[in-house]
Amino acid sequence: MPLVIGIDLGTSGTKTIALDESGVVLAAASASYDMQTPKPGWVEQHAGDWWSAICKTTRAVAVELGKQGRSVDEVRGVSTSGHMNGAVFVDGAGNPLRAPILWLDRRSQAECDAANARAGGLLRTRAMLVLNPINTLAKVLWVRAHEPDVYRDARHVLIPKDWVRFRMTGTFGTDVSDASVSAAADVRARDWCGETLEALEVRRSLFPDISESPEVIGGLTGGASREMGLPANTPVCAGGGDVSCLAVGSGVIRPGIVNVGIGTAGHALAFAERLDPAAYNRLWPMCHSVPGAFFWLGCSYTSGARLSWLSGQFGEDISSLTSRAEDAPAGCEGLFFLPWLEGAATPHPDAHARGGWIGLTLRHTKAHLVRSVMEGVAFDLRRSLECFEDIGLPISDLRIGEGGARSALWRQIQVDVFGRDARVLEVQDASALGAAVIAGVGVGVFPDFEAACERAVGLGEAVRCNGKRATDYEKQFQRYRGLYPSLKGWFNENTTTGP
Repeated sequence: MPLVIGIDLGTSGTKTIALDESGVVLAAASASYDMQTPKPGWVEQHAGDWWSAICKTTRAVAVELGKQGRSVDEVRGVSTSGHMNGAVFVDGAGNPLRAPILWLDRRSQAECDAANARAGGLLRTRAMLVLNPINTLAKVLWVRAHEPDVYRDARHVLIPKDWVRFRMTGTFGTDVSDASVSAAADVRARDWCGETLEALEVRRSLFPDISESPEVIGGLTGGASREMGLPANTPVCAGGGDVSCLAVGSGVIRPGIVNVGIGTAGHALAFAERLDPAAYNRLWPMCHSVPGAFFWLGCSYTSGARLSWLSGQFGEDISSLTSRAEDAPAGCEGLFFLPWLEGAATPHPDAHARGGWIGLTLRHTKAHLVRSVMEGVAFDLRRSLECFEDIGLPISDLRIGEGGARSALWRQIQVDVFGRDARVLEVQDASALGAAVIAGVGVGVFPDFEAACERAVGLGEAVRCNGKRATDYEKQFQRYRGLYPSLKGWFNENTTTGP
């Protein structure tokens, strides 16, 4: 019976799964790594840590398959998912020339301001966005300005999962989903935008060829095979950005299905057959891993990371904190958490925005502080659902997943804040699942995405919205909506990001 492997290179760790042709996850493994923040607003990682984690997890999956009487010789294909909008500057041999810069990095605001002034029209019509420090193109501009030797010596700038692809296959390239959010692409054309790059005087050769996600782009080299514990020459598909793979892994492959998830970042995804310019600079347009399709991404940066941060400050694990939060009432008696620890995203992209509590009194306890963080994340994600409705995208089937769905309290907070019932995804590692589905479609284990998702994407618990709490949260939410506009000027006067 054929198997496929899906690998998700996440911001805080890697998850790898083995999926069979009936859509059942037979084995899974994970490994974590750290982020480095050498200066305020800077976020980097070591590429070697990614590769070590991938090899550790693929070998662990191989061991688990063996315990079940299965063999890695049954693996027909591999595909990767990965955190988007990073930048790995490599030489001709694929060696990183500096530490990879992550999507969370905020150092390039000055370069973004200059680029938007110079090529804002092209960015609006081709990339359908305002250049933001999150985008890969912004990181290229920063490196060109501040590390000219790195820029000069770079053969390519790769998205993180595409550096992993190079380690697996020896080929340089990317896929349409990762390219589409880099700001260097023409989203509708599903290709790099030479006009934008020329206007900003960026070398077109820095950006490798683009493939559709299911396309087989090479096979595992002998060296990669030995390190990963998988057969040599196993076909490798182009894969996708973690959000696009998550769309596949949560079944967002037709209109009406919307996924909301809370991982390191929070997201909301809605399928789209075309891109509506009315969502410009509110939502992120993305090429879907389903060839020819698109989706809209609403984002809340550092969503799950906020609770991890709080856990570190309090010296208490996340499970204990979320249990403690049950002691605080809905609405936290007027306490709001501003969830913009590394900038705001949907619907007000602002790298200068910052987090904090407002409404704090002597009455508030640790339970209030924790619950207000959970509510602040849900309020922020509700803005994305509003944007979907504003451009006419239906929300008939809401699905929730990732870390925020593991907590019963956080699940309930989400549906009550959204004012909608939802179903919980059975496989929480939806990006890894999506990567496996892409591999399965690419090598013919599944006939198409519809059949693959029908088999692999399972829906579990139904979470019902509580009408009374939803009414109370509606009042809170309307107050929350006014916080960013009121504080925008202060944020921009007090930023600490910069080179």
